[in-house]
Amino acid sequence: MFKIKIVIIVIVFFTFGCSSTSKSIEENDIVNTDSSIVNNVESENFENNSAKDSNIVVESDIESDRFQILFNEAKVHFADALIAQYEKDTIEVELQLRLTFESLSDIEVFNNLDEIEYEELVRFTNRLIHDFRKYVPDKATLHQQFSVSDMRESMEYLAEDYIIPDTKEKIRIVEDREGHIPIILNSRVEKIISYFQSRGKSIFQIWLNRKPKYEALFKKILDEKEMPEELIYLAMIESGFKPTAYSYAYAVGQWQFIYATGKQYGLNRDYWVDERRDPEKSTYAAANYLKDLYDYYGDWYLSMAAYNAGRGRINRAIRYNDTRDFWKMHSLPRQTRNYVPTVLAATIISLDPGKYGFQLPKMVGNKYEYDTLNIENSIELRSIAKICNTKYSTIKELNPELRRYSTPNYNYVLKVPIGHKDKVKKSIANKTNNKVEEVKYSVYRVRRGDSLIRISKKYGVSVSDIMSVNHLRNRQPILIGQKLVIPKSGSVKRTTKRAYSNYSSTHNKVIYKVRKGDNLGAIAEKFGIRASNIRNWNGLRYNEYIYPGQKLTIWTKKSNYSTSSNRKVTYTIKKGDTIGGIAEIYNARASEIRKWNNFSYGKAIYPGQKIVIWVPDNSNSYYTVRRGDSLKRISQRTNVSVQQLKRLNPNITPSKIYPGDKIRIN
Repeated sequence: MFKIKIVIIVIVFFTFGCSSTSKSIEENDIVNTDSSIVNNVESENFENNSAKDSNIVVESDIESDRFQILFNEAKVHFADALIAQYEKDTIEVELQLRLTFESLSDIEVFNNLDEIEYEELVRFTNRLIHDFRKYVPDKATLHQQFSVSDMRESMEYLAEDYIIPDTKEKIRIVEDREGHIPIILNSRVEKIISYFQSRGKSIFQIWLNRKPKYEALFKKILDEKEMPEELIYLAMIESGFKPTAYSYAYAVGQWQFIYATGKQYGLNRDYWVDERRDPEKSTYAAANYLKDLYDYYGDWYLSMAAYNAGRGRINRAIRYNDTRDFWKMHSLPRQTRNYVPTVLAATIISLDPGKYGFQLPKMVGNKYEYDTLNIENSIELRSIAKICNTKYSTIKELNPELRRYSTPNYNYVLKVPIGHKDKVKKSIANKTNNKVEEVKYSVYRVRRGDSLIRISKKYGVSVSDIMSVNHLRNRQPILIGQKLVIPKSGSVKRTTKRAYSNYSSTHNKVIYKVRKGDNLGAIAEKFGIRASNIRNWNGLRYNEYIYPGQKLTIWTKKSNYSTSSNRKVTYTIKKGDTIGGIAEIYNARASEIRKWNNFSYGKAIYPGQKIVIWVPDNSNSYYTVRRGDSLKRISQRTNVSVQQLKRLNPNITPSKIYPGDKIRIN
């Protein structure tokens, strides 16, 4: 296997050429030298405006070294991908291709390459694209958010990205009005227009068709903020006007905010909503962000570039290139260098679509217009749709920021179709004939340190309610990452506790503390009652779980044994006695003995304790002999003397009694 790896690496390097810096092609050398040289390059101080030609030559040498190191690194990863392909290790293939792409993406100095280096890069990229298509399915995923087709397109775009600076390049001003972004046409913008007219035509037509839906809203907000209306096309390039757009860099919405920037500009994200997907709120946030950038740079091209790459990157490029002219910043990343020309190209095409071979925008659905109303409870969106006589998808389109199938469980401004506001408000307020279904549950993901008691306090619901709706057994642990359904406080319907004030005359009240492993059926059996009675007495729903430590109220009937047909026996407990054993002696039930003596289940008894037992007062009372019994022991158990037992049983021989024999005790 090692020989095969060496052969493949040698073939790749001889096919695409060796490094002009005479670096070793061994992978370890490439990786080790890469970080040091990159760090050296980043630490160079380019703020000296009076740089001489000799310094420029040195900088070019450093950039050339950096290119060769990154290019060699890409070749090594590509060779590893071929090896993984040979071994049929598809996961490793995808990993090495991603690393190859990242190495190529780090080459940010295309404009400083000589013709030989550029030819090497294009040849390698074309070979990579060819082999990539050959053995990777188009629908496969390279990693969680980046598709194989995206990578292939990026590779093709990378191969076409080389632009030789032309100091005599002709620039045509298409539109330049005060308070607007200057719209110019140069070779870079023309190249993007050509791309949209060819390979990107179908997707750009989709973007054009979405534009009328949101155009009025965007222009209103931009005008309110005194911002150029051409910024609409920045949203077009960022997301194609799709509110739910999601990028591999975790940017979300029409303006592609990452979480941190969105939070900085007032866009909330929680379990219920992600306001980065709200067309109105995200547009206000984007307008404020772009206004801050323009106030900082005083130039719309630099402001748009900073929107894409961040202020830090643009500031470094200004120092590195010693210019504030965006078109001369050749050290910017490829994506940012193409970003501004792409926005300008989209603007130029959109001003006259027919001129560039596109159809006039067709309205997709209805305009983004709506009425709003405040909702305080969590309501199913399908219920709202029924009230408005529309589809669920329509309500969802008006409220794309909603992450669930319902409104939040706090005050929320819901958007509904125009003309249906009062109807929805009336339906929500109507308690007697309400078509609206309230959502009474939310979902919570268990975190480190959580417990049911802690979660119950956080949401204001009882532990038993959480256990009940999640079917948790007594003492069942919850796990980190586990999702629990949390009922809304007061949403769990309970049977109203009945008033049992008049029970005291006929029943004994017992407070039973639930133990580990208990269930209502077993407890009911212990007390000789029905489980449904326990639910009624304690306001428990059917199938609601109980938990250890919970206290239950149980009412047991008082037996009226103090009559002429019963006799009261006072029994003194002896060592080794149990309630069950005593009950067996007197042909009674253990639950009855507890009732007679007001014992709760599980209460301990101790030697010398006196308990009351009611036995039938008739001449047919018998004791059933058990293993190990003797007349003396029977006498002790029944409180009947040995002499009395002999008189009541004249035919008995004390030395010859056997288990199962019946001995008369009355």
